Amino acid sequence: MPTGVLLVYIICLIVFASDSAKNNGRAYAEEKLISYDKSVSDKLLYELDAMKTAAEADALRIDDSSDGGKSMPFISELIKGGSAIEGYIAGSDGNAVDASGNKVDVSGEDWYTKAKEGTSGGKSTITEADLMDDEYVITIAAPSSDGNSLAAVRIPADFFKTVPSLSEFDGRTQYLFTDADGVVMCAVGGKGVLKGDNIFDGKILFAGSEPVATTKRNLLGDHSGIAYCSISGEERALVYRPLKLNGWKVMELATGNYIDTEVTNYFAPSKKVYIKIIIALIVFLAYILIMNFIIKMLYEQDQKRLKSKAETDLLTGVLNKISTEQTIQDYLDMVGEKEPGMFLLFDIDNFKKINDTRGHAFGDEVLKAVGTQLPTIYRTTDIVGRLGGDEFCVFLKDIPNENARLHMGEITYNFFRDLKVGEYAKYDVTASIGAAMFPKDGKNFSELYKSADKAVYTAKERGRDRLVFYGE
Repeated sequence: MPTGVLLVYIICLIVFASDSAKNNGRAYAEEKLISYDKSVSDKLLYELDAMKTAAEADALRIDDSSDGGKSMPFISELIKGGSAIEGYIAGSDGNAVDASGNKVDVSGEDWYTKAKEGTSGGKSTITEADLMDDEYVITIAAPSSDGNSLAAVRIPADFFKTVPSLSEFDGRTQYLFTDADGVVMCAVGGKGVLKGDNIFDGKILFAGSEPVATTKRNLLGDHSGIAYCSISGEERALVYRPLKLNGWKVMELATGNYIDTEVTNYFAPSKKVYIKIIIALIVFLAYILIMNFIIKMLYEQDQKRLKSKAETDLLTGVLNKISTEQTIQDYLDMVGEKEPGMFLLFDIDNFKKINDTRGHAFGDEVLKAVGTQLPTIYRTTDIVGRLGGDEFCVFLKDIPNENARLHMGEITYNFFRDLKVGEYAKYDVTASIGAAMFPKDGKNFSELYKSADKAVYTAKERGRDRLVFYGE
């Protein structure tokens, strides 16, 4: 029992350790996602900063250029490279020159208004995106040294597609570039969310006990984190990180399969160890149980042997006096008076004379012969015992009628007619036998013994070597 309790305790520890390892594996997978989301955010900020530098370089040329500040070589390079779609040198009145050298009036454009407001303090600015022909466009503007003009470059939010590596993780991770309201300005890789979707429009179902308002506040706030959700029934992990710029965020939508795979890979070495420990514990427990079973079996066999020895008469091999009385009485108590039986009591004739003339060793040989051969003429269920000295008894179960009674009496009498003892000079052993019927002549051992003993006395009076039924 203590071993079993110890094993259960150890198995519980292993289960807890297994859960802890799985949780650590999940934390490890989440940390990988968060770390990569940070690298994507840093790279995006670097790209935006490089474009802002290009705008600032062209803004410095406004006052110094021989063409009156109408050229914008750095912004033009961005347009040629595909990173930007428009570039302008604009004055304070909204009259501007585009990258092709065409004069345009941008005074009524929202982006110009935002750029002018953003550069009013003499610093460069990156404005919120505005929607142009289903495209989210970001404006990066830098003021001239006198503050009367600005250089502006218009960048599509789709340039974000070149920032993350789609080969990371399981290849199904989707990357999102969102504005301050959760609107997706650019989506790349994977499936689930499209450009123009709002992450709170119901397509993404967030898991957990937190209210939607709390989840929304967390995702649109100024801190990073991870939230579990589902899209079209598929489990996803949404990693989010703020750019600290216009409320923009970079998000990852990783698949649940990726998380599970990472947990499995992380847990695999520990799992092998746990399995080996559990197998060893099971083998050990099986060994303990087998050994306990063997010891118990040997103990029971030894107890039976000791009990048998305690109940057996050492000389004759039949039950001794105490066991005989107890066994017969237990049987009588069990059957009551429903099943008639027959009690036989034997006294070997002239046994004292046998001891005196042939010696006690021969007397013991006679007793041994009776004890060995007498049980063979009866059924195995019948009870045979030695009550002491030369006195034996037998209780025959289930003697239903007169014929059975006389038949068993004849078998018993014939036993002594055929019994001879001695290796060379055979000695004919006879006995005076008294028989009492149960329950007619006695309802317990003591009454049966007294009745049979009277019948033995009658047999001796009539000349010995005979069987007498009590009262007959």
